[in-house]
Amino acid sequence: MGRHAEVAGGGFGGLVAAVALAERDWSVRLHERRPALRAEGFGIAIMPNVARLFRALGLQARIVLGGMRVDHWEHQDGKGRLLVPRVALTDSFRISRHHIIATLAARAARLGVDIVTGSAVVVADPEGAVVLEGGRRLPADLVVAADGINSMLRDGLGLACRRVGQGAVGVRMTIPRDTGEIARDAVQGTRLVEAWSGRRRVLWCPNTEDSLYAILTCPASDQAARATPLDAGAWTRAFPALEPLIIRIRDDTDWANCRWAEFETIALSRWSSGKVAVLGDAAHAMTPYLGQGAGTAMMNALSLAVHLDRHIDCETALAGWEATERPATEQTQRWSRRYGWTLAMPDALKPLWLRTKHQPLLARRFGATAARVPTGC
Repeated sequence: MGRHAEVAGGGFGGLVAAVALAERDWSVRLHERRPALRAEGFGIAIMPNVARLFRALGLQARIVLGGMRVDHWEHQDGKGRLLVPRVALTDSFRISRHHIIATLAARAARLGVDIVTGSAVVVADPEGAVVLEGGRRLPADLVVAADGINSMLRDGLGLACRRVGQGAVGVRMTIPRDTGEIARDAVQGTRLVEAWSGRRRVLWCPNTEDSLYAILTCPASDQAARATPLDAGAWTRAFPALEPLIIRIRDDTDWANCRWAEFETIALSRWSSGKVAVLGDAAHAMTPYLGQGAGTAMMNALSLAVHLDRHIDCETALAGWEATERPATEQTQRWSRRYGWTLAMPDALKPLWLRTKHQPLLARRFGATAARVPTGC
């Protein structure tokens, strides 16, 4: 049909949308406002749903080469004691975000996507066009607004937007793995560890053969915990068993490129306006506790291309896309917030809540997104 798309945003959602549309014979131009494509954050959890998506795009093998398979999940308290039995994981990986972005970008380029960096889209026109900084107007049969949580394009469309702060903040980093960790994982299996103490949380997992991914979480009001560089004493008092890890995080993190970010949930009145589709954090930012923010953006991006392939009329396709994906996305937002309740619970209740979470009924709800077969797979 010779249809053309303009995509604003070179993150996970924008790149998957570009690849999936190009595979369906759309011409695509992708705009990234920064001088180069780069990922926000450091590591991403790849669970069965996203593994299926990458297989559908023919990229699973390449992407897995850049990360680590995770064999089991441990919940600990501040003294290093297991709160619940270890949970075995299937088809689960921790991958460098930079590696995934580079792999998706290479695939997009092979498909003929025109990737333009240093190109800021300032207006998305529902009639079918984008306007660049400087005033140049580019017509399109579809505009994808995937420009992040503070989306200028979303706000310019006048869609009612509800932004709810969750009262917590987090900072992500990667540091070198030490030889003891590498030797331990070789014998006992690679582990994702989530430690809870008071209203603080530390999660860590190998990201590559030689790097470790970590995220620290605390209430937004906890000024001692959210100091930059890290106040190792404040965190060690909460997690005495993790003192060596906390000191390594303090000393080995590139603090110039790490920032504490507030967790927010975003809900729009609609995900589209005319020929503009709003995608990813711009449409449905969520807390990170289920590790599905990027995965949901990518699933919705693939589904967007599938629905546009089914319908000639763009607005009909966008309505069908939202009706299909929005209920599952909002369910993911809800259950991610509920898992975040762990942070505010007294330590005595945390083991009970975590054991209950892994019981079959609740486990199916918490794990519904990870187990999902994405549209188009």
